[in-house]
Amino acid sequence: MLRLLFIVIFLAALIVFALSNTDLEPIWLISFGWHLSVGTLALGIGVAGLIFGFLTGWVGELRQRSRARRSEAHVRTLESQLVELHQRLDRLQTPPVATATTVPSSENRI
Repeated sequence: MLRLLFIVIFLAALIVFALSNTDLEPIWLISFGWHLSVGTLALGIGVAGLIFGFLTGWVGELRQRSRARRSEAHVRTLESQLVELHQRLDRLQTPPVATATTVPSSENRI
């Protein structure tokens, strides 16, 4: 939210600057020249910078999301292994159930 506030303030300042400087000036870049107002040039450079910043941030965010998905999958795998190991430990720690064997008593013999 704070980032959005800074962007709005930055764009508002650029728009005010562009509206204040409307006189056409010759602009040269290496051997290319054209007539453009300084305010329009500043506004164009500011918007291009914002777009570049958004794209750079978006690429970094995609990398972070990819790492987070891989980490979550790894955590799920480790949790399932932990549950399996707890089950195996419980099976090993429980004493075997004694089966009742019937021994014929001497009274029942004929």
